[in-house]
Amino acid sequence: METRDSGRVQDRLIDRLDRQEKQRAFQKSRFFRFKIPEIHGRLSQNLLEERIIETDNSAAVSDAILKGLKAALNSSEFDFDYFISPIRNLVPRPNPYSLYMTQYLMEVLIDDPHVIEIYGTDEEIYHAINRVISKSSVQFEKAEQEVSDQLAKNKSLVPGTSEYEVARDQILRKKVGEPYK
Repeated sequence: METRDSGRVQDRLIDRLDRQEKQRAFQKSRFFRFKIPEIHGRLSQNLLEERIIETDNSAAVSDAILKGLKAALNSSEFDFDYFISPIRNLVPRPNPYSLYMTQYLMEVLIDDPHVIEIYGTDEEIYHAINRVISKSSVQFEKAEQEVSDQLAKNKSLVPGTSEYEVARDQILRKKVGEPYK
């Protein structure tokens, strides 16, 4: 007798891939939530120093950049993907938050009354933004690794349990500060 494949294997594989994608998205947003103040300061300074943005009021532009970072953090998955869709293929394997901020500069910030001009190609702007975000990301990952190494020494905590996650979150907050709300 011939067995029928009901598609359960494919369904499980798709579910596993979806979970992995959601986990990666959660980790990225977690990093972004912890590092928004640092990214905001460095990004504002970097865009002005590299003369990508010409302005008559740097404080207003800095506030507008913070508004863009908040929008990236708080937007739904659909809104986020829709916003970056015009430049999704700008570079191979892009950082989604760098893409979002590039699109934000080119679409929203360019119309700000305090912005005189935005200089550079989309790709140059992306790379300037991505350098700042990548540097913060590397520092955050290093801090997370140090926290994981510290918790590995504690034999009473088992990875994956709620106690482990609570302890990890508390140590991480001490190390990097409170997440943006």
